[in-house]
Amino acid sequence: MTPNQISCIQYSFQTVAAISRPFSRCFYLRLFQLAPDLKPHFNSQADYKGRKLIALLGTAVHSLNNIDGLRVVATSLGRRYIERGLNEQHFAHISQALLETLEMALGDEFTGDVAAAWAALSSLLIETIRDSTSQNKLDHCPWGKEVPMALAVTH
Repeated sequence: MTPNQISCIQYSFQTVAAISRPFSRCFYLRLFQLAPDLKPHFNSQADYKGRKLIALLGTAVHSLNNIDGLRVVATSLGRRYIERGLNEQHFAHISQALLETLEMALGDEFTGDVAAAWAALSSLLIETIRDSTSQNKLDHCPWGKEVPMALAVTH
């Protein structure tokens, strides 16, 4: 992600965080319109799942300066979702619902640069989740960052 994309996402997320309850409600309404079969996977109370959504987005937004750390979080999340039966089509619906909700929530702030930045973040997360299905396990060093396989030494 470019510095400009990171800046666009972090700035626009301030608006999203300020309207977190209606944002998350609109997101889930749109998601369940696109993929009604996902509703059982997100069966917690609206306020709880809304807080989780905003927390997840906040983690992603605040981790943009540490893409490796973001990939570790996305891989873990992706594995949990895949174990619960979500597939690549579901992730595409989640991405679409997110981008459409951002467009609605941000209004005139959802310029071409902002839209492209959020689309890039969404693609990064989906790509990481997709890649997580082919990995057996991640090696972590004590401080939580992924250890490149070339550096992982086993005796």
